[in-house]
Amino acid sequence: MLKKYLKFCDYMSKGCGTFAVAALLSSILIIVELVCERYFFQRAITWQTELVTMLLVASTFIGSAYVLSEKAHVSMEWVYDFLSKKNILRLKIITSFISLIFFLFLFYFTFLMVEEAFSKNYTTGTVWSPPLWIPYSSMLIGAALMIFQYVAEIIKLFDDKDY
Repeated sequence: MLKKYLKFCDYMSKGCGTFAVAALLSSILIIVELVCERYFFQRAITWQTELVTMLLVASTFIGSAYVLSEKAHVSMEWVYDFLSKKNILRLKIITSFISLIFFLFLFYFTFLMVEEAFSKNYTTGTVWSPPLWIPYSSMLIGAALMIFQYVAEIIKLFDDKDY
């Protein structure tokens, strides 16, 4: 059962990485289109800046699960030089649990924010005026993905035979 969960999290995190790259590439293309539209056609931009911002936020939050699965998050490796392998494992477990608790809180409060924006029909208030629950939901999805990934990382730490 645990192996299936870990495999599911691995596929999910790779999908998140793919989404993050696609969102970043889309942002680049939209910015190029924005510059061309302003320079060559002297048109006002209406939707590009907001969409790029939303895509970058979504890329950051949703792509973070992939970064965690690849062990590419910021860590203080120099601290490990002063600890035994057993204490390094303990430190990783403690920090993973603290991070898991943080993302549980983030998920809860982001859920409240998305629910309020959806039920009260909040928009950005610009000419394009997309509903705010859409960019907020990328934070909610990202927090949920990080919860799944941290649970997988904790399972891997407890199964680690190298220590």
